[in-house]
Amino acid sequence: MQRDLPFMTAPPWAALAQLARVVSLDDPERLNRVQIRLLAFDGAEGQDAPLWARVVAPFAGDQRGLFMLPDVDDEVLVLMAQGDARAPLIVGGLWNGSAAAPADIAAGGANRTKRLRSKNGIQITLLDESGQETLTLETPGGTRVTLKDGPSALTLEDANGNSIKLETAGITVTAAAKVSVQAANVEVTAGMVKVDAAMADFSGMVKCAVLQTNAVISASYTPGAGNVW
Repeated sequence: MQRDLPFMTAPPWAALAQLARVVSLDDPERLNRVQIRLLAFDGAEGQDAPLWARVVAPFAGDQRGLFMLPDVDDEVLVLMAQGDARAPLIVGGLWNGSAAAPADIAAGGANRTKRLRSKNGIQITLLDESGQETLTLETPGGTRVTLKDGPSALTLEDANGNSIKLETAGITVTAAAKVSVQAANVEVTAGMVKVDAAMADFSGMVKCAVLQTNAVISASYTPGAGNVW
C-alpha cells in the first residue's frame, strides 16, 4: 500500500466487505495484483471501473510465501485497507451456484475431506478417515501418489496401468508391458529368488556356484567335472 497517498475520509461503502469478480491478472506493474470489479457497482454508470487489488496470503515475504492467485471470473471477497477505496485487498474466494466446490461434506455432516485443486485438475486430497488416514496427489492425466495408514501403504500409479506399491507384506511392481532395469552392475541378495516364466533368456555367460536342475536341453553338454556346455 502506498504510504504517501493523501488522507481521505473513507466513503461508507469502503468500510464494508465487498463481493467482486476477477477480470484480469495481467498487472502492468508486475506486482502480482489482481484486477477486480465490485459486484455492488457492476453496471453503474461511472462507478464500475476495475480496481487493482493485492491478494492476502497466509504468509508472505521477500522471495517466500504461499503464491496462489484467483483466476479470471472467480468470485472474491474484498476489504479496503484502512478504509481506503484506493487500496483493495482480496481476502479470499467464494463458491457459488455456478462455481462448485472441489469436494463435498460427507453424509451426516462429517468433515473428513480437505482438498486443493487447480483450474486444470491437479489436486491434493487429505482424507481424515479414522484408521485409514490418506494423502493423495493426482494429475488430470491419471498419475497418482497415495500415502495411506491402516495398514500403512505407499502407492504410485499412472494412467497406463503401471504401479509400485509399498506395504507391510512387501513391495509390488506392476507393469502393463515391460520392466527394464539398466545399470553397470545389478546385485540381488535374498534367501531365495523365484522366477516364474515360460522361458528365461540370458545372453552371455551364466555363472553359478551350484546348479540344480531336473533336465538339461543343450546342443553340447559334458557332465562330470567342469560340466562343460
